[in-house]
Amino acid sequence: MYARSAYYQSGGAFGFRDQLQDALSLKFVSAELLKKQILKHARHQFEEGDVLHWWHDETKRGIRTRFSDDLLWLPFSVCEYVEFTGDYSLLDIQVPYLEGSLLNFRRR
Repeated sequence: MYARSAYYQSGGAFGFRDQLQDALSLKFVSAELLKKQILKHARHQFEEGDVLHWWHDETKRGIRTRFSDDLLWLPFSVCEYVEFTGDYSLLDIQVPYLEGSLLNFRRR
């Protein structure tokens, strides 16, 4: 969770899916940590619905992708958090969307 060093990304970036998965596994130890991760990841979502697949907090740089599995982990994590804690106040917290150039759409 804190090392952020996978074989394909050893530069210490936050991974959208990876850190949410890790935080979900820690909900039994610290539901607050899961809540913080959910809010951190919500701030890395674009208004169009896509997210930064990974990013560096220090440089504010990351990679915007169309990876569909990333999009499932934020709502799933929110549902797990609310069901586990009963804390619906998470749903009232507003965070800003990222702004950036749209991804080109290519059909295959």
